[in-house]
Amino acid sequence: MRPRPLVGAAAGWHFPQPVVDRLDNGLTVWFYHLPGQYVVSAALVVDLPLTEEPVELEGVATICLRGLDEGSLAHPGPSYSAQLEALGAQFSGWAGDSASVCQLDLPAQWFEAGLACFAEGVTSAALADPDVDRLVANRLAELDQLRASGSALARWELRASVLAGHQRSARLFGGSHQTVSRLTGQIVRDFHRQRYAPGLATLIVAGDLGAGNVFQAVERAFGGWSAAVTPVDHQAVRPGPSRQRLIDRPDAVQANIRLGCFGLDRTDPDWPAFQVACTLMGGSFLSRLNRVLREQEGWTYDASLANLSYRHGGLVSLSTSTRIETVPALLERARAILDPTDQPFEQTEVDDAINYLVGLAPLRHASASAVVDQAAALVELGLGHEAADAALGAIAQVTRAQAEQAWRQTVVPDQLSLVVVGPADRLAQPLGLTPEPLPAL
Repeated sequence: MRPRPLVGAAAGWHFPQPVVDRLDNGLTVWFYHLPGQYVVSAALVVDLPLTEEPVELEGVATICLRGLDEGSLAHPGPSYSAQLEALGAQFSGWAGDSASVCQLDLPAQWFEAGLACFAEGVTSAALADPDVDRLVANRLAELDQLRASGSALARWELRASVLAGHQRSARLFGGSHQTVSRLTGQIVRDFHRQRYAPGLATLIVAGDLGAGNVFQAVERAFGGWSAAVTPVDHQAVRPGPSRQRLIDRPDAVQANIRLGCFGLDRTDPDWPAFQVACTLMGGSFLSRLNRVLREQEGWTYDASLANLSYRHGGLVSLSTSTRIETVPALLERARAILDPTDQPFEQTEVDDAINYLVGLAPLRHASASAVVDQAAALVELGLGHEAADAALGAIAQVTRAQAEQAWRQTVVPDQLSLVVVGPADRLAQPLGLTPEPLPAL
């Protein structure tokens, strides 16, 4: 009988490093060669903060992005989608706080043809009136669905509660009923012409493309793209005063809870330690919040803590839901957990959080699409391609004292903003809050 093999420590892993180039028209290209990844992913990240939208036309960036695969000037309507389908390609994207991201996933053998089709949609989108009208109608229906979802409503209202209200980031990324209903095909086409330019874009490609010359393929696809560069201004996100809010949802059978504060961005030297602290508190299944609120008390199915970074600052958000009658007790216990005065961080907790973040990284980035997603996030935040690996290295070196200090300096339990979405007739008195009606959105 053969002896059982010994299991040793995992070998060190590093986030892939790309080859970087720039086309004559100003388009920056990051290429990650990933042997064995035969589904290739490409993302075009356009430096387009939502502050570039006219206030009265908020949501135009979202409608523009969603219309890019609805037809090009050369292949209008369904004929463009037919090209993508023939190549086994999937076109997706989103308009975020700092950038609009268009993504393509397809088999490696069709990469060059797919990239040309991708470029056609992004650079010469038709954005025809009927398509824009349909996308506007879809967005308005989406807003109605958001208003009907206690969880989604609580998430967005916490953002509005933590950030100073006059900022674009405190309002819905996709626009409101009032602003979206004003959008027309001509408005969206003008926005595309003015805001999509190669000098403001980074193309990220990842996958196994063999011996092919990726940069020649990119040049053939995007080299003819020409548009004037309009400088953009990334305004720093600022926190507002702490707020305690109860949003009345009369027929809700449970309450959706968000508790949060302003956080750190990834350029802050304390960010790695704070990321470890957030993971310890609520960023994994065995975190303090989930262990106590779910496993010990049985008040919720899930309690988690998200640490979202902007280019400037961030948003820390505890999210959970519970039965109406347990809301006061859950909030009291959650605030106690978030204050480590009586229960300082333990070394084993910090070690577990670090091992979770560092050990999970290879799994999280096991596909070309995941590598592109991470790289696109770096570009959105204005960071270089080396930032992902540098962050992992810094996280691995965090000490218990650093993690606890970063947490204490950032999260002050009695100054957190609170949003509870649920029936006011049952929650207003126990919480001592004046209810607000459901927002119109």
